[in-house]
Amino acid sequence: MLAGLPPPLEPPDRPRPPELADAVSHGYNCRCVARHFGLDPAAYRELPACALTEAEYDALLAEAFAVQAEAKRLAVARDVAGAQRAYTRMRQLAQQLDRVSLEVAAVSDLATVCYSAGDLRNARQCAEAVLSVFAVSTAAIVHFGQYAELRMIEGSREVAERVLISLSTEEGDLDKARELLADQRRRAAFRKAAEPGQFPREQLDPHGADELELRILEVRVQVAAGVTGDVAEASYALGTLLLLAGEVAQARDQFEHAGKVWAANGDTPGARRLASALARCAAAEGDWPSAEEQVAELQAAARESGEWLECLRANYLSATIGYARGEDPRAVLDLLLPVALAAQEYRFAFASAQARTAWANSVAGPATELLMVLLTQLGETRLAAEMIERACAVGAYPEDRSLDLTGELPTLTTTPAESDQLPLAALGSVTSSLPFRLAPPPGLRWSPSSPMELDAWSQLAAARYGCVPAPRAVESWPAADPGRETFILRYADAGHTYLSWRTTSDLDTVHTHPIDADLVDTARGFLAEASPTPREGERVADAVRRSLDAFSAGEQRLARVLALNLLPADLVAQLRRATRPLLRIQPSPALATVPWGLLALPDRRPAHVLEADEVDTCFDSDVRILDLADVSLLAPAGIPRREPAPGGPPVYLLDPRIPGQSAFGELGSVLGKQDATSPLIRHLDAQLATGPVRPAAVRGLDLVRRTDTDRQLLAEVLASACSRLVFAGHVSRIQDVHGAQTALHLSCSADLPGTAAPIGAHRPFTAADLALSEVDMPARVALIGCASASDFGLPEPFGVLLAAVAAGAGLVAATVWALPTSAAVPGADPMAELIIAVDTALAGPDPVAKLCAWQRERLAHWRERPEPARSPAFWAALTCLDATDDGKSWAR
Repeated sequence: MLAGLPPPLEPPDRPRPPELADAVSHGYNCRCVARHFGLDPAAYRELPACALTEAEYDALLAEAFAVQAEAKRLAVARDVAGAQRAYTRMRQLAQQLDRVSLEVAAVSDLATVCYSAGDLRNARQCAEAVLSVFAVSTAAIVHFGQYAELRMIEGSREVAERVLISLSTEEGDLDKARELLADQRRRAAFRKAAEPGQFPREQLDPHGADELELRILEVRVQVAAGVTGDVAEASYALGTLLLLAGEVAQARDQFEHAGKVWAANGDTPGARRLASALARCAAAEGDWPSAEEQVAELQAAARESGEWLECLRANYLSATIGYARGEDPRAVLDLLLPVALAAQEYRFAFASAQARTAWANSVAGPATELLMVLLTQLGETRLAAEMIERACAVGAYPEDRSLDLTGELPTLTTTPAESDQLPLAALGSVTSSLPFRLAPPPGLRWSPSSPMELDAWSQLAAARYGCVPAPRAVESWPAADPGRETFILRYADAGHTYLSWRTTSDLDTVHTHPIDADLVDTARGFLAEASPTPREGERVADAVRRSLDAFSAGEQRLARVLALNLLPADLVAQLRRATRPLLRIQPSPALATVPWGLLALPDRRPAHVLEADEVDTCFDSDVRILDLADVSLLAPAGIPRREPAPGGPPVYLLDPRIPGQSAFGELGSVLGKQDATSPLIRHLDAQLATGPVRPAAVRGLDLVRRTDTDRQLLAEVLASACSRLVFAGHVSRIQDVHGAQTALHLSCSADLPGTAAPIGAHRPFTAADLALSEVDMPARVALIGCASASDFGLPEPFGVLLAAVAAGAGLVAATVWALPTSAAVPGADPMAELIIAVDTALAGPDPVAKLCAWQRERLAHWRERPEPARSPAFWAALTCLDATDDGKSWAR
């Protein structure tokens, strides 16, 4: 039997990797797994662990975890000898269980124990042993398709590397320390950017402990570098980290040391930073008089300096201390609201997305989070709603459309020293560092009869902090659809997630609801399990199987959990009363992958936090949003619109052949082999019978798997009027998490101009390429690919979806998760069905209604017979971003 760990669903489909040839232990009961599938266990060196019964295995595992907890307790108590004995016992148990993850956890912990005890030789030996085992262990885990164990091993690697960073710093090998730190930063960024649910919540550092430790290590490296000014900065940074860790006395010592260096160098701004730091220390100890004295000193110095940014920082600190002390909330609001508005505005002064993100994380974000909590406590519904709409209005937009997609690569030039702009070396040499300035949001109008209440506060922020009011105002609401009610839902993340909703029939009545971050995390976890987007190390086929299994086993539970967590009772009640309403939704980054039409409508709200088996008690039926309403996405108000383009022939970019990529590879065919009898080809033949298409073709087969479907062809076919563009192929995020480097994979060779670095013989076509080029999109566009609507999941939403809107598209059909290809369900072709449905809808008078009706039919078929070919994994991801009926037509 196979004890202890779940077996994979299928045997390994690849030869045993060479890394395992000489391994004594492979981890994860690999020999047991081998025997489970009838493989030769001799090749895997079967161990005694394979003979354990499940009860024996569980008993040993429980003992191992108990020993580890005791070892950690002894280490904290500085009982080094006791901790070492406990970890030795833990290693023995790990070997009995054949669990390499437990053994490397023990050894990595031993490395930290030895380092803290001054035993540097053994600390290094333990840390290096963990890293040497890591490659072999991960090879075994991947070979057998068992990825849960990988999380523990990855955690042990992080611990071991941090010991080596400290050792390298002490030994003066700062290059090695920086290299290891960069690796840790890269992996942390990858985990945060990964699909929700791919990593357990604790691995995403929810409490900032990992980030704190990394910053401390970086500061120590900086101190070791030794320049006087750097030492002051390092002491200040270390003090900040110690304060976050609750070590107030040590933090104050570091701040005061930095202050002495600044004073010796006549550094006046440093003195202001010292006052701020000491105020935070006093507040952390509850010494409110000292905190207020320091803040008053800081505010006076800021006013004397005349620097509005210093005044903003001082007033923000005063507001946070006032809130923590329990001062009059109205007085705190009067101080905090202009600060938050100015902090948000100041973010747009930064040219790089990285700098904007750093400012948002350190100043604008925390100020907004505190402000939203305060507005909620005070019942300021209207102001909270306007803050949500303001946050949702922002979009990135470049002002210089100067990339010629049909020309040759220009010669790179050197930027003049006096210029603050990078050259347009957007041609393979510059990727995420492109100076895509994020434009401030335009001014917003709340309703035809009511201005924004924030306008007065924005004027106050401008007077206090030098903000420049927006030169124009655009409507924050879409136009009403004649004859039916239109609901406007906007979600914004600010610590928790906040929803505002109203209807076009009553724009001045607004509802706001805070949604606890834990509820959002629960929803994201359910979505991640059902999403076909592959997780780290997961094969595409495995991801699709997982998704199909998740929908088959718990699609209704998914719909109900999402609804209970994301839809408030008043919204549900009004939806039930309406007649086929239209929902216009702008999701926050945390909710970008929600299939809104699938959400079930609760019949009652729970009176307490529900256990998993209590969810169904809130539902008497299986009514979904899609049963009652049509759904589309709202474009951010900050994305410019253009006049609708004239009609013309349709343009088809279907499954382009990508240079250097096999049809069966990672960027291979998404449609599979097509012939004259295939449903999609018959649809294209019927379209050709009604008139011309672009690129020119005689038969439907001529439009699929072309080798010339590159950016030059795109620019050529869109140079003349066309009615719609339908792209079906690969969409991916090349590098930049801020959207500009999300890309379509056309048949572009590496020698064509563009902003992305080549992938072998191929250069992806990015959102930056589209935005910088002079290409104008038709009024209707379909981007059918993997998570082509991922813009809303990015910190700055300006990927291919919104770039298409900025380039002229009024309506864009896209998908919120990776689409499985038809190869997942032999004998059916759900991908072709989706493309046909989208093309047919875009050719009609009301694409949103047509696509929602099609999804309604799919839902009915799924309810009738929930088989894989009918799974929502294929059709529920489809959505429309509709900017055609919102009454806006403007450009920067």
